[in-house]
Amino acid sequence: MFFHIINKTTVKRAVKFFLFLTIITVVTTLITYILGLNVDITKVIDSIGAVKEISKVTGIQKVGAFIINNGFKVPLQMLILAIIPIQFLYLLNVFIPSFITGIAFGIILQIDSVKGLQIIISSISYSIIEIFAFCLLAAVLFEVNQIIRIKIKNIFKKTKVKVSLISKFLEALKIYAMLVLPMMIIAAFLETYVADILFNLFQ
Repeated sequence: MFFHIINKTTVKRAVKFFLFLTIITVVTTLITYILGLNVDITKVIDSIGAVKEISKVTGIQKVGAFIINNGFKVPLQMLILAIIPIQFLYLLNVFIPSFITGIAFGIILQIDSVKGLQIIISSISYSIIEIFAFCLLAAVLFEVNQIIRIKIKNIFKKTKVKVSLISKFLEALKIYAMLVLPMMIIAAFLETYVADILFNLFQ
């Protein structure tokens, strides 16, 4: 059923994106922890508008805030970046949070290594689903961006490469509606409720 919605090539690309972002987070965490970088992560996080909004609410309102941000705002930003004919630009919306998360994890481990590990383990419940959902979207937008670049190249070529931007956009919309958005909704509930439960189990 899964491969009726999305092809294997797109899934493989999504997995590659996921592994790349995971490595970025792990490496940034280790560098921050080992070097003992003195970064005020609260200022960095607070500078992100979405984080400020979400931190003000709790419960089902927090779930709604996560869904609006991760399920609608960020995907729209990624789509806009994908329209720009520069490859991988749409990954910035996922790369930057992964980088900041790595710094945050490194600082948390510096302050208290035990509690830091507990927080990291608790966050795994939702972060894997959330990040992979973004990677699926990025994998589809890769193809949208590719077609846009082909169409621009066609302007300067005598032999045109036939591609359909509309059909690829509709395919991306279908994958977003049937896979990405539902995964974001699940991740929002896990981040709001399950992560705290898992963290409390360590206490």
